[in-house]
Amino acid sequence: MIILSLLFASVVSVSGFSPGFQPPSCGIGAETAGGGVRAFSMGGVSAGMPDSAMVSGANPSVSAWAVSTAFSWGTKVRDTRDISWSGASAFPDISMIVPMPYNLQFSALLSNRSRINREDSLVFENGSGTIKWTGGSAESYMGLTARVSEHLAFSLGGKCFFGSALGDAVTTPDNPGHQVPVATVYRDDLAFSPAWGAVFGAFMNTDYLAAGLSVVTDRSGSLNIQRDYAGTSSADTTSNYSVPGELYAGLSVRIIPRLAIGLDFYSRKALHLLGKTTEAGSTAASGFEVDAGSGFCIRGGFRAMNGLWRDGAMMYTGGAGYTVSGGKASFDIGASYETWGADQSETVVFASVMASENWLGR
Repeated sequence: MIILSLLFASVVSVSGFSPGFQPPSCGIGAETAGGGVRAFSMGGVSAGMPDSAMVSGANPSVSAWAVSTAFSWGTKVRDTRDISWSGASAFPDISMIVPMPYNLQFSALLSNRSRINREDSLVFENGSGTIKWTGGSAESYMGLTARVSEHLAFSLGGKCFFGSALGDAVTTPDNPGHQVPVATVYRDDLAFSPAWGAVFGAFMNTDYLAAGLSVVTDRSGSLNIQRDYAGTSSADTTSNYSVPGELYAGLSVRIIPRLAIGLDFYSRKALHLLGKTTEAGSTAASGFEVDAGSGFCIRGGFRAMNGLWRDGAMMYTGGAGYTVSGGKASFDIGASYETWGADQSETVVFASVMASENWLGR
């Protein structure tokens, strides 16, 4: 990984960058799993769980039986030792489901992917300095879902990765002199152009059993790096980047009408961005949802991570929801406690509101 970082810096330096470009030590930043508050409260279970109110980032086809147009908005607040997330609210999660004639449905989703908030040391020939990075990345989905029979649905769409980061740097030479400035101030502006990949999902839904599978292809885009020095000079360069494919699978069972239990599995190949590698890995999650009556529901879950951005992490979740007017609006809230490493932990609170309307009169 060190060799990759040095090669990356050397390529950029020949394009007019002095000192050479040094990517954030955290790479893309601290990652987070996308998806709505319902899935979050159940440990991340959604690929095999029917949902008529929110688009599942794991498997959009699970909302194929929705009869109303639904729009939801949610955000998270964290308490964590991870400096990238400490005390910060996340980019909002926005979901939209639009039923159409002929058993078709349009779905759209926007969710946070990672956040960068880090100060790194700069070391280069004949000088040193510091650079403060801020920014992050997000993902979006747009696609169509078709219900082909009473119990089977398929979805086809595109998932997009994009993001940006700003690095404010101050450098000083080891031996300042008469013709050598005491300090140099510049800003590195990173822009990840949208990287689109295809998403294919399938979902089987019966009264007691449901199962789903979703595949996301590899995605590629361009990374533009622009440097502005204090004054008028600037330099820029463009290179390519890629985001690996993903696999989601889920199963849920409704043992009794008021109780649903689900299992989810997620897998991703290694991610190489900005000179840092996030190893390949997977997550396994289990969760439940209880209909408590009078519009209330209670949820809980657990997720274990192997590899990926928090190897060995274990997350415990819980939450509740309240639906009014027969599903025309709802408020959901969830909380999680996650541990990883020797002494790392994170507490997250996720709240979301949803409104819907049956325009087609189904």
